[in-house]
Amino acid sequence: SESSVRVFNAGKNYFKLRLLLWALSNVGIALGLLILFGATLAPELAPLVRTILQTLWLAAAVLFLLSLPVTYFIQRRNYEMRWYVVTDRSLRIRSGVIWLKEITMTFANIQGIRVKANPLERFLGLANVEVESAGGGSLGPHGTSSGHLARFEALDNAEEIRDLLVDRLRAYRDSGLGEKPVEAVAEATEPPALLAARQVLLEARALRHALTDPPSQAS
Repeated sequence: SESSVRVFNAGKNYFKLRLLLWALSNVGIALGLLILFGATLAPELAPLVRTILQTLWLAAAVLFLLSLPVTYFIQRRNYEMRWYVVTDRSLRIRSGVIWLKEITMTFANIQGIRVKANPLERFLGLANVEVESAGGGSLGPHGTSSGHLARFEALDNAEEIRDLLVDRLRAYRDSGLGEKPVEAVAEATEPPALLAARQVLLEARALRHALTDPPSQAS
């Protein structure tokens, strides 16, 4: 139902985490460029070779500087365009900027729900909710997931979403427990005349048993 739809986003500190990783990677690239520039100043290099290497280094440095606002924008959009949707029947995860990725999983196939977080995520108040479906595998050594594993990544309300998923899963699986048995449904939908005939038949059988069974003898 439309009223059951709940939409979540990654935690606010998720963007800070992405920025931290982005900054560390760019610092590493900058250090690499500085080391390469120092190599172009080696006295044993021929002047022509030095000129070629410095020209290539300058092109790489300019390309690196031009890429900074682009990669920052990608990190920002990665945070803003990450959506987690939960309904009364399924869940959906959408992520990615350049390469979009969407995962939809129905509660009929869910086998496990767990909350996980590494030390850095715990320090930032974040955690991941992992939902495993039938036939799915566990996470690999580097955190990669199989096609049967959905991750609500970098949440600041992981426990709330875990409890919501568990409640929705329980409600989905228990939705048929209150239904009437097949016999009761068939009896309720029979015409009144057939119900009366069935009652007469039961009474006739009871009367036959009373007439054919010998009375008990007093001792």
